[in-house]
Amino acid sequence: MGGGHVSRPDFGMPQPDPNHPLTEFYLALQHALDKEGSFALPALYAGFQAPARRVYADEAAEYLTLSSTAGEGMTRLLAPGHLQLLYSSLHVMPDGAPAALLLTEECTRTVFAVQLLPPFVWEDPLPPLPDTPAALTLTLTMQDVEAIDTDPAALGRRLVERTEGKRWLHHPRVETFLAERVALFQRVYRR
Repeated sequence: MGGGHVSRPDFGMPQPDPNHPLTEFYLALQHALDKEGSFALPALYAGFQAPARRVYADEAAEYLTLSSTAGEGMTRLLAPGHLQLLYSSLHVMPDGAPAALLLTEECTRTVFAVQLLPPFVWEDPLPPLPDTPAALTLTLTMQDVEAIDTDPAALGRRLVERTEGKRWLHHPRVETFLAERVALFQRVYRR
C-alpha cells in the first residue's frame, strides 16, 4: 500500500502562493481562527428602494442596499454575533492567489466566505468568490499592513474579534427579504 510514502500530500489541490500580497493575511486570520474557535460577524441591515411599480425577482437586487449599520428605512436582518467555527479552509485559485477563507459554522454547517480587501488601490481584479450561502468582505487597514510584520498573531486575533471593516455581500436572510419585498410589490401594483 505504498510503503508509507505519500506522493501527493496536498491531494493535487492548488497551494497558496507565498509571494501573493494577501497570502500572509489570510494565513494569519486562519491561524487565529484555529485558536479562537469563533469569528465576529457584523450586523446586517437591508433597505429596498424600488420605484412605485410592479417589481420582478430578476431586477429586485438592483434596488437592494446592504449595510452593517442601521439607517433610515433599513430592516435589521441579522444582529451582530459570533460564528462558532467547525473548521476553516483557504480557497485558492489555480495560480495560487487566495480567493477567500471558507468558514463552516459548527451547528448549521453553513459555509461563509470571507474575502480580504487590501487598504489600497488594487490594480488586478480580486479572484472571484466561491459559491457559498453567505459571504462577507473584511477590509484591511494600513495598521493591519504594519502589524503583519510586527505581530501577525495579534493581527489575526484582531481580525477575528472585531466587526469593523466587515461588510456582508450576501446571506440567506437577504434572499428571503428580497422575496418578501417582491411579493409585496406584486400585490400592491397589480395590473
